[in-house]
Amino acid sequence: MLDNFNKNIKKIIKFIPENFINLTSKSAVYFGLAVYWCIILTGTFLNII
Repeated sequence: MLDNFNKNIKKIIKFIPENFINLTSKSAVYFGLAVYWCIILTGTFLNII
């Protein structure tokens, strides 16, 4: 059962292009940093932090 699952995962991973993964992870990091800085700036202006 795990062997079939492993084969299916490998097939799925082959269909996902490597550039798509890099683009998605980079976008996620930038989005996370933007949210982080928005929280810091908002907290600074409202004297929460």
